[in-house]
Amino acid sequence: MSQTADRVYRNAKVYSIALDGTETHAQAIAIKDGKFVYVGDEAGVKEWIRESTEVIDCNGKSVIPGLGDAHMHLAHAAKKFATCSFSSIVPDPQKDTPEGVIKRLQDILRAYVEEQKDAKVIRGLGWDRTWFSGGLQGIVRPFTRHDIDVVVPDKPAVLMSYCGHRVLLNTKALEAAGVNKDTDDHNGLIVKEADGSPSGYIKEPVTFLPIIDSIPNYDFSPEEHRASLKQCFDMFNSTGFTLMCDCQQGASYPVLTEMAKNGEFTTRVSGVHNVNDATRQEDMERALANRTKFDVGDLFTVNTVKYFADGQFSMIEPYADTSVNHTPGTREPLLWDEAHMEESMALANKEGFNIHTHAMGSYAIHKVIDCYENAQKLYPDPNIRNIIAHCTFIDPPDRVRMGRSHIIASNQPAWFNDNPTEEPIMVADWGEDVVRNTYPSKSLIDNGVVCAYGSDFFVSPSYGITGIQVAMTRRHVRRDPTYELFKDVPAALPEECVSLKEALQAHTIHPAYQAHLEDITGSIEVGKSAELVVLDSDIESVPVEGIQDIQVLETVFKGKTVFRKQ
Repeated sequence: MSQTADRVYRNAKVYSIALDGTETHAQAIAIKDGKFVYVGDEAGVKEWIRESTEVIDCNGKSVIPGLGDAHMHLAHAAKKFATCSFSSIVPDPQKDTPEGVIKRLQDILRAYVEEQKDAKVIRGLGWDRTWFSGGLQGIVRPFTRHDIDVVVPDKPAVLMSYCGHRVLLNTKALEAAGVNKDTDDHNGLIVKEADGSPSGYIKEPVTFLPIIDSIPNYDFSPEEHRASLKQCFDMFNSTGFTLMCDCQQGASYPVLTEMAKNGEFTTRVSGVHNVNDATRQEDMERALANRTKFDVGDLFTVNTVKYFADGQFSMIEPYADTSVNHTPGTREPLLWDEAHMEESMALANKEGFNIHTHAMGSYAIHKVIDCYENAQKLYPDPNIRNIIAHCTFIDPPDRVRMGRSHIIASNQPAWFNDNPTEEPIMVADWGEDVVRNTYPSKSLIDNGVVCAYGSDFFVSPSYGITGIQVAMTRRHVRRDPTYELFKDVPAALPEECVSLKEALQAHTIHPAYQAHLEDITGSIEVGKSAELVVLDSDIESVPVEGIQDIQVLETVFKGKTVFRKQ
């Protein structure tokens, strides 16, 4: 075999970590036919260089594996890139008020409506439920359809919260969806006014997605999906990503399949089939029927089912007497009947699907672990990789159980720092002792849990390399929209800070493992697909607080450059 590389990176500081924790430190890399064929020292790589070889001198800078995002909403990229954005609203919790925020939101919406005169439905994204539930000076002020009707009185308007767990519909949207006084409120998830009319405020995707999907012309066109997906690929490539784990199937999946077949992918994508309680039988039948419908080689694979165990915080602890928004002594219910969830998850594992479950509250996490352990007891399969996303409030004994049962934690570094807007609400709900133990990471790793970090895009921005710093410091960084407000806030739960090695593993090989791609990508090893990131600094030697200043110079996917900093 001719030892002629297509491309060589030399004079580099290669740093990669294998699944078993073995660290690779090298100075040079050779790539041929889209794969790593050499990883080692300067002397050895010379054997791979011929006249046709492209040689890149890294000048002593870091080269790391392409990053993986273990939990993000790629399929819903159009909600981020093709709607009215309220992300510029960053209120000060000590100075701003709900009324002031609503005025700013209305001004942004008014300008957007003027630009989109021909739009049949107005779509928006980016408001925050905490603005109206006590996060701003402790003021509770309901956000309702009437606040939107004054700007959009004549056509449907659907405004989703930044987290994707709340939506506000104006009166025309409610009428178009057939939501009225007689509509079941789904145990309070459809918020009603005093006279029984819907307020327009609806909680949780399991409730509101069927409603907004029934609104004529609400969904995006294939062209809008394609443009938004391409924009998302470009954005993630620019921050070093070459693997995306989508966590909520949407109407864009056929578009993704077409793009993958047409050579438009600049990253691998893993996807999910959605399963909800009310439609669990039909959803599972659909998942089985469509098991390989969207797959395109190892570029796009859909081998996982997605559950929402809770929305936001189904806790073991009841609401405290100090709770402002909830009845003291009660608990947030799961979004599933427990027996249904146990039965459905067992069936999913029996059929060979991995399970990716959204669970934030301590009770939800506990019950999901119960279901996973039961499924693996009934249908043991070492190839199954079950995942719990977020792991916000998780009791210490359940951290041990996750490690023992080989459950992956897909957690979000962007949430590891303190949130002074939301925390007063949470402290009022459950007390200081409970809230000060949110979003663990180091203790999960120490208990043998594979932590695979994700952004939860579009909920949070793509932090890229900066996410490594947040995982190591648990403090706010400049990519955080609230940085100027909260930059002096101390580290949240500093004992949960992780090392550089742990943070890099959680950003590279662990997302690949979650997606069953660890033999293909996620580390720089001979024989693997050539995914790498060239940085403008040595990540191993810069002060940890300076990681956020590191720039991505180049991102390589399958041996080809998909991003180069100009």
